[in-house]
Amino acid sequence: MRVHAAMAVSSDDLVSGDIVAAVPPAQESDPGPQFKIPDQLAGRASTEPYKQDGYVGSRLRFTGLSFDELHDLAATSGGSESRYQLSFRRSGELVTMSGSADLSSVRQERADIQVKISFPGAVTDTNGIDEASNTVAWTLKPGEATMISAVTRYAGQGSMSWMAWSLVVGALAVGAALVVGALALVAHRRAVRVSDLT
Repeated sequence: MRVHAAMAVSSDDLVSGDIVAAVPPAQESDPGPQFKIPDQLAGRASTEPYKQDGYVGSRLRFTGLSFDELHDLAATSGGSESRYQLSFRRSGELVTMSGSADLSSVRQERADIQVKISFPGAVTDTNGIDEASNTVAWTLKPGEATMISAVTRYAGQGSMSWMAWSLVVGALAVGAALVVGALALVAHRRAVRVSDLT
C-alpha cells in the first residue's frame, strides 16, 4: 500500500492538500483504491488516476476546505467503516489536529505511508517529527493502529489574538475606572452641596 498525504492549513482555517492512495494491482484491470467526493465539494476537490512505481490508485486534490468540510471529505472517501480518521478543532488560538489509521491488515511488503501537514503557526505539541517551517511529518507503520496528533497556536479569523484581548480588557478597565471616578465625583459634589445648605 502507498498513501502519501500532504496538507497545508492557512491562517483562516482552510485546508488544501494532495493525497495519493494506491496499491500493487491484483490484476491488469485493477484500478486500485478510488476516492469519492461529496457533491457540495465538487468545485474544490478533484480526483485523477494514479499509476507509478508499480502502484495503481487515485490522487485526490482539494483546496480551501473548512475543518468540517475536510472531515466530511475524509468520511465520504473512506466509506462508512473507514479505517482512517482526521479532524481539526479550534479552541481560542489553539488548533488541534488528531487522526488515526488502522493498518493492522496492511502487510509490511511495499508499505509506504506518509503524512505531512504544514501549519501557519508554531507547533506546540506533536507525536510526529517537527520539521522546519511549522511542518510535521509522520511515517505510519503497517500491521498496527497509529494515532497522529499536533497542536498549533495561531489566531484565525474567527478568534481574537492575545494582543486584541489585552486591548479589549484594558479598554474595559479604563472605562470602568472612568465610570467609578465619575460616580465618585457626582457623590462628592452632592455632599458639598448638602454641607453648604446646612
